[in-house]
Amino acid sequence: MLLTTGALLLPSPALAQPAGPAVPPDPTAPTGVSQLDPAHAVMPPAGLPPAAPVAAGVAPVSYAPGARDALGARQARSESPLRLVAVTWAGPAPDAVSLRSTDAAGRWGTWTNLDPAGSEREDVPPTGGPVRGGTDPIWVGDRTGVEVRAMRAGQPVTDQVQVVRIDPGVGSNDQAIGAMGSARGPATPKYVTRAQWGADESKMTWPPQTTPAVRAVTIHHTSESNDYSPADSPGIVRAIFAYHSESQGWGDIGYNALVDKYGTIFEGRAGGLDRNVTAAHAGGFNRETFGIAMMGNYQGTPATPAAMASTAALAAWKLGGLYRDPRQQVQLTSNGGGTSRFPKGQSTTVPALFAHRDVGRTSCPGDAAYAQMEPLRVKVQELIAGAAADVRTAWSADRDALGEPTRVESPTVDGTGRRTDFERGSVVWSPRTGAWPVTGAIAEHWRGAGAEGSPLGYPTSAEYDVPTGRQQNFEHGALTWTRGSGTVAAPA
Repeated sequence: MLLTTGALLLPSPALAQPAGPAVPPDPTAPTGVSQLDPAHAVMPPAGLPPAAPVAAGVAPVSYAPGARDALGARQARSESPLRLVAVTWAGPAPDAVSLRSTDAAGRWGTWTNLDPAGSEREDVPPTGGPVRGGTDPIWVGDRTGVEVRAMRAGQPVTDQVQVVRIDPGVGSNDQAIGAMGSARGPATPKYVTRAQWGADESKMTWPPQTTPAVRAVTIHHTSESNDYSPADSPGIVRAIFAYHSESQGWGDIGYNALVDKYGTIFEGRAGGLDRNVTAAHAGGFNRETFGIAMMGNYQGTPATPAAMASTAALAAWKLGGLYRDPRQQVQLTSNGGGTSRFPKGQSTTVPALFAHRDVGRTSCPGDAAYAQMEPLRVKVQELIAGAAADVRTAWSADRDALGEPTRVESPTVDGTGRRTDFERGSVVWSPRTGAWPVTGAIAEHWRGAGAEGSPLGYPTSAEYDVPTGRQQNFEHGALTWTRGSGTVAAPA
């Protein structure tokens, strides 16, 4: 199970781009990002201490007095920087909401159409209070004024919506995380953990829920401005977390992971990137998908090469570690709700790496990023194809018995091998023994004794029949399951 190209797979110089807007250069970002071999390397966390939890806050911003234009636009102003803003409402949703902010000179910029956030969590518990709808949040940085307009049935309803400011606070790791995005030169992608970006876990009221299998990865954009610095990124993540968990009532951030335009990867939904954790990113299709959000608005501007490289690395790590290919057609069944284009119970077929708009009533991840989906699949497939497939091959030969992967392929505790857990067992590999499945009572006994760290060591065979039941060989012995008693022990 050795790599054909070493421990890291280096990216090709650039992804071929479809016709359309030119790809912007990486702003003070790495010129290249080394890719993790999805079947052999664990996605490492950044080497940072935990940050003190940062209490991000959500507060309304009052409209300024003044005349409205013909479309009912109103200005909302704050004495302090607005940072991240969104538009919310109680009752019927507007048909369209748009917003603009001032530039550094105080001039109004262009209008941005805001997508509704929808109720992307499919099982939001009742709160007893009025449920507020809202748009996706938008980053305006240090701007102190925005103008908003909302329409329903061709009539202005701006007075029925509320601008809210999401203050991300300042985290003790913000500058260090920013330095990760500013550093030049190839580096193994590392993710910033929730503790490192300063998640206030008291706001995480949705305990992790797992699903038996992840069949696909969904690509999003967060739809806010692309005008942010590397050190702004952790604050943006905290603000999205506060908005999703509090204002939207989801109890946690909706995405499994986020990638900023500098290529920094942030852990999203609680529960672990390596596990099959249900999030709230694609209403109706959260249960069997893993949501990656590229931070920014990629409607008219393509995602940066750094963002694409890290998104490809993360998608390859997740899909490759779960033995999915990005172009593989998978059938997903809608659970309804949210922005889903499909009613509950209806199935649709999508590639294992697909865009949010493929299943939702949304423009996400933007037209420019949508045009990058096929080059992204090509890159992800290259990364997966470059990895050895010992564990995957062993699983494929015994798939009916093992079931689907429940977490990505990971190093063994002793660091010399690899293992993947499945619904009904595991496949364990080492360079000395090869890859073998362990299941049932023998697997439980072996794990209880310390697995590969036990005196038995790694498995060296699959189970096979013996007169009294079933037996499996290990490096330093064997285990036998006795049919009559159902017990497991070393043979006499």
